Amino acid sequence: MPVELAFVLGLTVLLVLAIPLKVNAFVSLILSAATIGLLSGMGVEATVDGITGGFGSTVSKIGIIIIFGVILGQYLEDSRGAESLARSTVRFVGKKRSSLAMALSGYIISIPVFSDVGYVILAPLAKAISRASRVSFYVIAVALSAGLLATHVFVPPTPGPLAVAGLLDIEIGRMVIWGGFAALCMTLGGWAWAQFVLPSYMEEYIPEEHSQGEGEGDEKKGEDTETMEVEAPGLLVSAFPLLLPLVLILTHTTSKMVLPEGHPALGITGALGNANVAMILGAFSGLALLGKRCRERGKSPLKIMDQSLKSAGPIIFITAAGGSLGSILKTSGAGGALADIIASSGLPFILVPFAISGLLKTIQGSGTVAVITAATLCLPIADQLQLDPILIALAAGSGARLICHVNDSYFWVFANMSGFDTKTALKTLSAANLFMAFSGLFATWVASLIL
Repeated sequence: MPVELAFVLGLTVLLVLAIPLKVNAFVSLILSAATIGLLSGMGVEATVDGITGGFGSTVSKIGIIIIFGVILGQYLEDSRGAESLARSTVRFVGKKRSSLAMALSGYIISIPVFSDVGYVILAPLAKAISRASRVSFYVIAVALSAGLLATHVFVPPTPGPLAVAGLLDIEIGRMVIWGGFAALCMTLGGWAWAQFVLPSYMEEYIPEEHSQGEGEGDEKKGEDTETMEVEAPGLLVSAFPLLLPLVLILTHTTSKMVLPEGHPALGITGALGNANVAMILGAFSGLALLGKRCRERGKSPLKIMDQSLKSAGPIIFITAAGGSLGSILKTSGAGGALADIIASSGLPFILVPFAISGLLKTIQGSGTVAVITAATLCLPIADQLQLDPILIALAAGSGARLICHVNDSYFWVFANMSGFDTKTALKTLSAANLFMAFSGLFATWVASLIL
């Protein structure tokens, strides 16, 4: 069977299993890889070798990083270090620019903390800021979401972009730099929509002290603004565990660019700036600096580690299954065949991962699954066309923000924590996501002019 047809049938298997049948993404990716391998004539043994080889190599690249990244994020969440970072951002930017402050807060918080969790943590603060600044809560909530959702798909150590970096063999430092740039463009795009467009069709809304939506989630917080300010750890203590691995990784990336090969300093930066080592150091610095605060809140640091391992496992499995699919695409020759088709069509390459990721996100709801799948499918094409794989990561991340609606867990977190009905959430969050996606695509285009 022609490899192009095998690819189409394998992709059909993936979509049918994952969407209408709602089969787990891990199983769907593995079965899709097996379908492409067998139908393209690889044979059973070669197909199994391709699947297991791709699985193992992917886990070796990103498994440890994802585990300790999730642990670090959990420490920041449970110690309220994430709240401290957000409050410091608001103070720095100023209440008069409260919507921009919340957008930047989301941008920072979602690097170590899942976007869903980030909104749960910051929703009470966002309501308090809306009341204090008299800025519509619709604007504040969407601006905050813009930052949370942007870094969620672009900046390591968030698991999605971290997984993509491993799959595409992108150095973590480069992913942080270019992902941070694209996430900033996306954040500012979402903020601009909230600040200047949203008020034109949504009336001003300032939540009252005990408005709808401040129920169960806020009861868990249980404190007013001043109390949370006292309980949250200081800015330096909160920021250090997050900044440490990023600084170590970026220092190594920069050193390789400016120092000659063989320079003694590269041995030191290479050891400390290794992504695995850097994330381990970041997680244990979080334990040292934030563990006491976690215990004061009745949360055992060792139990937090256990919970984090449970959260990291599914992410690693899905990512490794994406590595299996990528291995089969490369070995079967499907990637090269698709590259020839795209090259002859004249279609701008960055639109391909954008469209695939956007379609998957819209249909099945998970931005992480969408960006991993799109990156996996497009890597062989980029290899054939000799394009920088970072462009795939940025385009796929942009597409993963295309449509946020009722099949997305963040949509319901946003609606419930904000006290919005479904129609209001669609008119605010979903509309903004369209503008965010194309802001990210613009950043990808800018990157393509430079790289």
